[in-house]
Amino acid sequence: MASTALDIVLGGLLDINSYSPGEPLDASDGQAALNRLNDLVDSLSADKAFIYTQVETIYNWIAGQYEYSVGNPVGGTFTGTLSSGSPTITGVTVPAGLIVGGTLSDIGGAIPSGTLIGAIGSTTISMVNALGVPVNALLTPIPNPEPITYTIPGNIPIARPLRFNDGFTRATSSGNANLDYSFEMISFDRYKEELLKNVQGPWPYVAAYQPTFPYGTLYVYPAPGANYQAHIFTDLILSEFASLTVPYAMPQGYTRALKKLLALELCPQYGKTPSPQLILQAKEARMLIKQVNDSPVKTLRFDTAIARSQVNDASWIIHGGFT
Repeated sequence: MASTALDIVLGGLLDINSYSPGEPLDASDGQAALNRLNDLVDSLSADKAFIYTQVETIYNWIAGQYEYSVGNPVGGTFTGTLSSGSPTITGVTVPAGLIVGGTLSDIGGAIPSGTLIGAIGSTTISMVNALGVPVNALLTPIPNPEPITYTIPGNIPIARPLRFNDGFTRATSSGNANLDYSFEMISFDRYKEELLKNVQGPWPYVAAYQPTFPYGTLYVYPAPGANYQAHIFTDLILSEFASLTVPYAMPQGYTRALKKLLALELCPQYGKTPSPQLILQAKEARMLIKQVNDSPVKTLRFDTAIARSQVNDASWIIHGGFT
């Protein structure tokens, strides 16, 4: 359901009797509660049972490469002039470390969400989308020059994941298109047992993830033999609330859980002792979400021809099921 941080903050304050319905919310209280809420959301991303879905990333393997940096952290800011309807940022003193593919954003909102660095000149930067199509600055009041934030992407330019789940390589082989070859995520200790890490094969069949920082590191074995398309699945990272009023969509059950858990977080700040009822409600709301998100235990898979019973099997002669 759609909600806002303000709804959650007011709900949390009501639960600890620090706010009354209809009472104006003090701006400083609102900002402090928003900061606590974002701290809470950041922490809950580490709880796998609180994550409701996986994220699929489509990326092309680099032929012969078996180690990949994963992440897209903020690199810094630079100042430049944006012109409405133009994909070029001018008057830029290009910072060291700026690379093509980094994500751009600005406070004024003139740069559309998801805009990337397409090319870097001596004093200019061109803006493109993920498909390489030029992106124009929007018609908004643009202060010139304006501070612009940029990221420095790794080999796989996504938000640094906490966990990798699994994935597959989609390849065209022997004239057959869209064949999917799965790879299994193994522990880093198991990966270290591989004797020759850079051995090259057609595509990886195992992978291991090290959550290094600020870039995670993904190792694959064997190294892909071509730039086949990789489909990688990671746990969703819960997004922080940008402000108190921006809409935020969450599945059923999350609004109540965040209100109750935020109330517990706010108790020390307001000198409150959480009531037994609030503690029970927070526990219940969290457990309901965990029950929905709980993954079933993986079942053992094997070739049915190995263990198939031949008793009372009228078709035994077709598959050679002599007993």
